Amino acid sequence: MKSLSLEQWEDKYVPGTIDRFDQKNTMFIRPAWDESIKSQLENWSFVGEVKDKAGYTLQDIAFRWAVRHGVNMGLFNTSKPNVAPLNTAINEILSDPKLGERFIRYRHPDGMKVEVNDPERMTRDIKKAALYYGASIVGVCRLDRRFVYSHSFSGGANEIPPEYEYAVVMGYEEEYDLLKYYPTYIADAAASAGYSRMAITNAYLSEFIRGMGYGAIDCTTNDVALTIPLAMRAGLGDIGRHGLLISWKYGPRLRLSKVITDLPLVADEPVDFGVTEFCESCKKCAKLCPSQAMTMDTKRTTDVHNVSNAPGALKWPIDAEKCRMYWGRMGKPCTVCISVCPFNKDMSGWFHRLVRWSVDHARWADPVYVKLDDWFGYGKPKKADHFWEEWDPQRGH
Repeated sequence: MKSLSLEQWEDKYVPGTIDRFDQKNTMFIRPAWDESIKSQLENWSFVGEVKDKAGYTLQDIAFRWAVRHGVNMGLFNTSKPNVAPLNTAINEILSDPKLGERFIRYRHPDGMKVEVNDPERMTRDIKKAALYYGASIVGVCRLDRRFVYSHSFSGGANEIPPEYEYAVVMGYEEEYDLLKYYPTYIADAAASAGYSRMAITNAYLSEFIRGMGYGAIDCTTNDVALTIPLAMRAGLGDIGRHGLLISWKYGPRLRLSKVITDLPLVADEPVDFGVTEFCESCKKCAKLCPSQAMTMDTKRTTDVHNVSNAPGALKWPIDAEKCRMYWGRMGKPCTVCISVCPFNKDMSGWFHRLVRWSVDHARWADPVYVKLDDWFGYGKPKKADHFWEEWDPQRGH
């Protein structure tokens, strides 16, 4: 792995001007206003259908939905720009001069503040806190405002106060063993748990920062800004052909969140460990994508498929409409591209660590590793018939 300067990162990923992206065009929000999309979705709720089939039973679907319950904490998140409170109770709280103080967005209400004489030490402390609160990995970057949404779907221009200069970006591991059971609800539980963990972790970390007298904007998943470019700038990984962040330790098995703050910190550097070059050769996620939403082109492009692609950066653009339509037809999310990615490995073994290291140092071997990945059967779905007998949630802990 080698560090990139911001100039090198710019040359590699952002060759031209980037126009700020409007949040309403994300594929998860478009069905709320775009009838051409909404009318084609068969199951917008993702509730799913109980079946008399292993992996799809009531116990399985309850397993998936239970671990997503923590997302409800987001209903009380009022720190985002142009926030539109989701219920009357929150409106009443915010309009009450006394109660509203508890929900002040950017400043500690009593003005107390920890003096930060050593930003490097504070950065260390913030990272330790983030890991303790539930993150698997964490990095810091300066807030690149080109990747802040131009507008918030809930209303108005999406402007962040100028003193908010940093983003603490966190990743949450998805359980390796669960992802093997794609395309069942069991595999979906791995992602659902990540979303719930990030809601809790973000809330804790934001309150920690506010308790020290600084501002914190709690941004779970893709709120406020595009998360993957910020994660890349924070040194958490690189973007893959499937449009997901690939980290050194967890590959694409990550959900991402960030907290934007005015707390003085020290930014990490972007990293490069051969992901782009490997994805040029691999194409496994594109071949196995059920919706064929991924390109087989070798080289990246700044071209886009539709308004759900943010333009300007070099990448393999995903046809988000095809992907999301497939989710609608299935009545559930899809984890195929994560599960089949050769970077999706349990890194506790020495052999996989050696291969990961060599991917960064031996470009000629990339096609060989893809073949080995197939020969050893990685990425093949595992039958769910005996999941509850075989699964050990404490494995590796």
